[in-house]
Amino acid sequence: MTRERWMLGRRGGGVAGLALALLWTPMALVIPEFPDLAGPAGVGAYYAEHADAMKLVLCSASLGFVAFLIFLGELIAELIPRRSAWTWSALASALMFMTALCVAFGVVAAAVLGFERASPEAVWLAHAVAFLLAAPAAAAGTTFFIAVAVLAFDGLWPHGFGWLSAVGAVVNLAALAGFFSLTGAPNSGNGLLGGMAGPVAIWVMWIVAVSVHWLRHPRSPATHREAVTAAN
Repeated sequence: MTRERWMLGRRGGGVAGLALALLWTPMALVIPEFPDLAGPAGVGAYYAEHADAMKLVLCSASLGFVAFLIFLGELIAELIPRRSAWTWSALASALMFMTALCVAFGVVAAAVLGFERASPEAVWLAHAVAFLLAAPAAAAGTTFFIAVAVLAFDGLWPHGFGWLSAVGAVVNLAALAGFFSLTGAPNSGNGLLGGMAGPVAIWVMWIVAVSVHWLRHPRSPATHREAVTAAN
């Protein structure tokens, strides 16, 4: 009884996933205003206008990692019975992507807190470093979505999750464009291809979709098989 009481389960994982989406929602307030990475002028103007909001957004988004790691724990617990190497690819790539995002949040926080004291060039460089982390992290995001797409098409979830994951792989792969320019569509600041808005949005969409699925179907196939075996 004590062990069952502390088990997370699909309901707990689903609630954690929805909590992550809620805590990351404030990012939607600032992402549309992100400047490109062309130079200090645009970045400085952005921080002058949004510094206070950015502090709250960064704090909320960072708390979201608590919810994400709880969600990820349930996800991996559900994947392990599949005995697939894709399970470990999903775990490793999810941790790598979110670690890069966590580091980026810290660098942005340094730029936010120091923009009134540091030189414009220093603030611009810190901001650029934070957003350019999206480019290498995109490879990890692509790997994650390939892994969960394979698992979905293999029967773990409805095929719709596989197609959503395929879109996620493409969106994350496009962010590699950030390696090639500080302006225009490829740039990691606000570019259509290289910007972080797309990868973060598809992660949230996928997590919300899985969370809702878990809450609608709180008994996993593995748990159901165990219950049937015990009954027999």
